[in-house]
Amino acid sequence: MKNNNHPHVRWLICLCLLCAAPRAWALTSGDYSYTDDGSAVTITGYNGAGGAVTIPSVLGPSSHPVISIGYIAFHNCTALTSVTIPSSVTSIGAYAFSGCTSLTSVTIPSSVTSLGTSAFQDCTGLTSVTIPSSVTSLGNYAFFNCTGLTSVTISSSVTSIGVGTFNTCTSLTSVTIPSSVTSLGAFAFYNCTGLTSVTFAAPSSVTSLGAYAFTNCTSLASVTLPRSVTSLGDDVFDGCTSLTSVTIPSSVTSLGGAA
Repeated sequence: MKNNNHPHVRWLICLCLLCAAPRAWALTSGDYSYTDDGSAVTITGYNGAGGAVTIPSVLGPSSHPVISIGYIAFHNCTALTSVTIPSSVTSIGAYAFSGCTSLTSVTIPSSVTSLGTSAFQDCTGLTSVTIPSSVTSLGNYAFFNCTGLTSVTISSSVTSIGVGTFNTCTSLTSVTIPSSVTSLGAFAFYNCTGLTSVTFAAPSSVTSLGAYAFTNCTSLASVTLPRSVTSLGDDVFDGCTSLTSVTIPSSVTSLGGAA
């Protein structure tokens, strides 16, 4: 019987496993850095001049499809003014467009199923966003500090709004929470000082409002919570200095501290 614990045998086994494993090669094409796993491409960086950018649907000599905008791919591209994302893309990674302060328009195709953490954080020039029906969850801090954002359309397929998703979107004036959403994360609309109206679409599925969800929404005057809500987190309406009316349904069994 062969002794597979012999150092030379173990080294040979490891080498064979490495050779057999699929690998994503780091490559460049035009303005883009990317990885290619042999069948699909993830964009990892952009070195272009900015302006209006249309991301290609395929890259490289093998013309493999671009399926992902990776981590920090366009981070701090301050010259980027608009971006069109191809229908081949299914995911937008963490911080993918964060810090793109001149970005005013972004086309998110219906192929995208997930928005990563802080995907559009600090995109202060972004004025409106439509979340396609393919997306089921909004990543934590996905639009944090998008101070120019005045309107957002959340599709009826979204089931959760993450922690701080719209934190400090100070120009956002109204929001409709679709009936598909079951929970609002902590700090979801924290410091949205321009927010005057929050509507829960019927029949609502929201069961909980996270801690600080609407803290410092200083323009919010009234809120009617749906009957589906059972708990309100700590400080959920703390600092809402214009709030004159709150309707809390009998379904609520838990009120957080300083709610």
